[in-house]
Parts: sequence; structure tokens; C-alpha cells
Amino acid sequence: MKITGVTVMAAMVGTTVWAGAIPPAERQVTICTGYTQDLGLENQAKVVASDIFAGIGVKILWHSPRQCPAEAILITFSNETPARLLPGALAYAMPFEGTHTVVFYDRVKNRPGSVSCLLGHVIAHEVAHILQGRVRHSESGIMKAQWTGVDYQQMTWKPLQFTDEDVMLIHSGLKVREASRLSGGGSRERVAR
Repeated sequence: MKITGVTVMAAMVGTTVWAGAIPPAERQVTICTGYTQDLGLENQAKVVASDIFAGIGVKILWHSPRQCPAEAILITFSNETPARLLPGALAYAMPFEGTHTVVFYDRVKNRPGSVSCLLGHVIAHEVAHILQGRVRHSESGIMKAQWTGVDYQQMTWKPLQFTDEDVMLIHSGLKVREASRLSGGGSRERVAR
């Protein structure tokens, strides 16, 4: 009798532990990127951005512009950014339009530190704006309006994180995008660039 009770208890505990180990459903975002002059750095940056989003349960699916699905976020890279265009900014997103972001690659390359780490953070920051569907910044983490010297140093050894509010807004925005896509509202023509 004692052995049966212990066996049943062990089975129940094992089931509870196993069930708790199942991760929640992972959301996916498709991103199409233009090309930089440095494919190796660009690929490393994609890994950084993917890891940042993986930390909040979002998987990034990367595509080239030629194979870009209609629901994708499109990132283009500027290599000759005019000095008067958003001085000091490393990129901009169009969250209300919901699709495009431009990274000032020439400015990113001129910042001190690891270009691939910084580029990955810039991509993650701008994609988060698109997913949140709003222009807003956080007091800390990856969604700060201006990163400090300490932030730049930190991102080379440990990625900056999203705040809890950022995570909530990103997942909420993903639900809206998914609902729009399922209802047919997300069908846009995509032009290869």
C-alpha cells in the first residue's frame, strides 16, 4: 500500500514538473532585411536581435527582400545618411504604418564598440517599435530613447533587455498583427529592393 501511494505521488509530481517545463507558445515575426556592405557583421547582428527577442518568447524568421512575405517587417540600411536627417539617431521606425524601419548603417559603424552588437540592438529596438505600434521609450533597457556609455559597454557582453511593459506591448501588438493577418487585413504587395 505504501509503495503504491509513493508511486502515485511520484507520478503526479513528475507530471506536474513535466507540464511546467513546457514553454508557452512561441510567437513568430518575419523580418526582411536589405543588405549592408558587411554580410558577416549583418549576420552576427541578426543573431543578437534574435537572441534578444527569444528572451521574451518571440522567434525571428529572417528573409531577403526578394523572398519577403506580405506580413513581414522590412528593414533597409542607409549607407549615406544626410547629416540633417534625425541628427544623432541610429535608425527610425514607422510604427503606425507597421512595416518599415530604416537603420543608419553608416552611423552605427562609426560608434565605438562592437558593430554587430550595436546593430543587433538597433534592429531589436526598431522592430519593437513596429510591434508595439507606437512611438514610446522606456526609462531603462533596450527601449531607452538614448543609450548611455554604460549601455553601450553592457551590450557588448550582455544584451540589453526589454522592460515588462515593453514585453506586454510587444505581445499585445503581435496578437493584433496575427488577427489582422488571419482576417485578411495584412495582405500588402511587397516590392523587392
